[in-house]
Amino acid sequence: MPSTLKGTGTKYYGKRDVDIGGTYVTTTWITIFWVPILPLSSWRVFPLTEEYVNWANHRLEQSFEATPVPLNWAQVLNVYLVAIACLVAIWYIVGRHII
Repeated sequence: MPSTLKGTGTKYYGKRDVDIGGTYVTTTWITIFWVPILPLSSWRVFPLTEEYVNWANHRLEQSFEATPVPLNWAQVLNVYLVAIACLVAIWYIVGRHII
């Protein structure tokens, strides 16, 4: 199970190949400050319960099972493209205010 401390560690990113039963493929990533750096593995996720908000811990919770699948390269590319676009946007916004 992926876990992070202040955005650094491992985290699931992406949701691809969703089917009628609600299963989908996601990828586990090594992250640094929430930025995906290296894909580790892809998983087919089978939700067992509905998502709900745990107000005591301030997070969404859901029970699920996951089975490993081959690394989903289309999803890896999509995550990298979104991450790069977000980093460029942040750099552009912050860079304009510093100069």
